[in-house]
Amino acid sequence: MKTKTKKRLAGAAGILIILCLLLAVDAVTGDPLSRAWAEWRALHRAETLYPGQDFYVTSSYSGQFFNYGATVQSATSPDTRFDVTTWLWLFTEDYAQEQVENRWHTCYRMGTEGADEIAKILARDVPELELAGIYGAEGRTVELDLAWEPDGAGAGRSTPANYLENFPLDAPFEPSLLQKVPSRICLQVLWNGTPTREDLDRVLHTLKQVLEQNDLPVTYYDVALVPMDGYSSHEELLDMVVESGAMAAADIA
Repeated sequence: MKTKTKKRLAGAAGILIILCLLLAVDAVTGDPLSRAWAEWRALHRAETLYPGQDFYVTSSYSGQFFNYGATVQSATSPDTRFDVTTWLWLFTEDYAQEQVENRWHTCYRMGTEGADEIAKILARDVPELELAGIYGAEGRTVELDLAWEPDGAGAGRSTPANYLENFPLDAPFEPSLLQKVPSRICLQVLWNGTPTREDLDRVLHTLKQVLEQNDLPVTYYDVALVPMDGYSSHEELLDMVVESGAMAAADIA
């Protein structure tokens, strides 16, 4: 009798150990069934928040400690896209208010469209300025931050939630938007020789003149002149770069 009891206890302990090992692995790597469950919950959450729209999962991941995430996209509204996380299979948190309702996706997309438009204008009107393609995964030559407000020390951030009426979902970028919300343009100009502050001032003046002539009144200019040669190390290159920081258009002569 004692032997049977010991065997049963040993079997139960073995099962318990296996379950603990499976949970430990799942906590680190996740499992496909839990991931599929999280995707279903994300779709259900999206359809609950935005009834009448069809959603699909664009990506998902298995995080650590039973944490799963999915990005859901509306089939009819490009800007209605947000992340949903599920942890311990039962608890869900969405980021629809931050990403959709506060217009982060709309603001970023409009900024990209505006940057592409500005890049075409600069290539046409000032082809002598060679711009470095460093922005975004696409390596764009211009970055345009909309609803951008400085917060001191040359830093700042976009705050589309403060200008919601100017960022209707799925609307295209219009140049008139720059008259309604503050903005910042960032670009790097590749320079022959060693740039000076006087060179930077002339470039800023030219950029401001060209953009305003094309009805694109940017609020802040963040421009750097980067030498193409004349340096022997990365540290020396950095010492030669001349930067404006976020300079208000009103301060550009």
